[in-house]
Amino acid sequence: MKFHLIQSDNKNLITGYDLNWVEVNQVRHQSSLIVTSDQLLLEWSVKTIKDINENSFEAIKSLDIEIILLGTGNTQEHLEPRLLEYFSKKNIAIESMSNQSACRTYNILANEERKVLLALML
Repeated sequence: MKFHLIQSDNKNLITGYDLNWVEVNQVRHQSSLIVTSDQLLLEWSVKTIKDINENSFEAIKSLDIEIILLGTGNTQEHLEPRLLEYFSKKNIAIESMSNQSACRTYNILANEERKVLLALML
């Protein structure tokens, strides 16, 4: 699916996606990645929901993130309760959803200037 371009103000936005790829600012990526409005971490080591642990977001510890949108592939999968509790204690909301839903939600929140992080498993 292609998105229509919306005003970006130099933000990282999702400009398209399909089952096995995502475009960030019109550049296609085919491996798991993390996106914030101003940073892009390519080659994220997480490939499945079972790969996620407390250290999976180590690279973003210094960022002031309020919400993590976790794209779990083509279908929605849920994190273990202990991981939800871990993020809750850090005052970070984490929502699991399909990659397609996560991409759409990320663009909305990023344009609202929210402190959001998109983590996609591809």
